[in-house]
Amino acid sequence: MFDWSLDPRSRLAMVCLVTAFFYWNNDLLFFTFAILAVCTRLIQ
Repeated sequence: MFDWSLDPRSRLAMVCLVTAFFYWNNDLLFFTFAILAVCTRLIQ
């Protein structure tokens, strides 16, 4: 299902995204982890 041969930054972004959906009912934590996932993936 997941290709774990991704670089560490992509793995961290995926973990943050999964964590964000885990906190779906908590707006603050959801947006914090979702933004963290996006920023982790975009920063060079």
